[in-house]
Amino acid sequence: MKLNKETKIGIIAAIIISCFIWGFNFLKGKNILTTNDSFYAVYSNIGGLEEASPVIISGYKVGVVESIKLHENKQNKIVVKFSLKEDLSIPLNTEAIIYPASLIAGKAIKLNFSDSKEFHLNGDTLIGTLEQDLISNLSDELIPVKNKIENLVVSMDSVLAIFDNQRKENLKNSLDNLEHITNNLSELLDADNSKLAKILSNAESISNNLKNNNEQIAKILTNFSNISDSIEQANIKTTILNANKTLAEFSQISTKINSGEGTIGMLINNDSLYVNLNNLAADLDSLIIDLNENPKRYVHFSLFGKKDKK
Repeated sequence: MKLNKETKIGIIAAIIISCFIWGFNFLKGKNILTTNDSFYAVYSNIGGLEEASPVIISGYKVGVVESIKLHENKQNKIVVKFSLKEDLSIPLNTEAIIYPASLIAGKAIKLNFSDSKEFHLNGDTLIGTLEQDLISNLSDELIPVKNKIENLVVSMDSVLAIFDNQRKENLKNSLDNLEHITNNLSELLDADNSKLAKILSNAESISNNLKNNNEQIAKILTNFSNISDSIEQANIKTTILNANKTLAEFSQISTKINSGEGTIGMLINNDSLYVNLNNLAADLDSLIIDLNENPKRYVHFSLFGKKDKK
């Protein structure tokens, strides 16, 4: 059968239109020549997810996002439909997580499988979650810092507002004094003529002397240790006890003397003994004087002897 020119043009146009439709859907990640399982996920925020974004499992692309629409009954919810080109079994409670695939590729969906032994059917709705990207995390962390900086600036403005000319002059004088103190410290730390350098030099000299006389110091410490050992070995406790005993006995003797017991006690406390001794000393003195003046009264000498009178 011979086709006319118009029929040929129509067939060619249909083929071109079909190829165009297939190519357009292919560029969007859809393959109209195959039948894939489709699933849904509901999100409060899709974070910039777009149609034709990839669906990933363990880094491997298994499908694409087909459509993104607002929820029919809940206007603050977004329904995302995606299809899987692989024949996969999706366990129940699997999460469809929107995450940043890369800075260039934008957002993607990754499937986080659960441990359930039951599986979703074609057309089921999965659990939809949004994973924050680096920029969102930085924003959440930097916002409190930004608020603190703003409060600090306000506080500094308030502090600076209380500075009048007099306070500013006082602050300037304080800074000048601080500079003067710094200069003094600089002069103090001058290694050529500072007292601190001399003190450090003397300390170094003392340290060198100690180092050079280390052997003598060791001998002195050894001798001191020997003396300490000798003192420790000596029976100091017994000596102290004997001394205490002697002092106690001396105290008893002193008590007896004070109470008039014994010769020494009577001599100290009895006046009659003192008077008698004094009188005896006076008689002896008189006797000696008389003996010196009249020796013949007490001593007789005879060369030829003398008969006794009858």
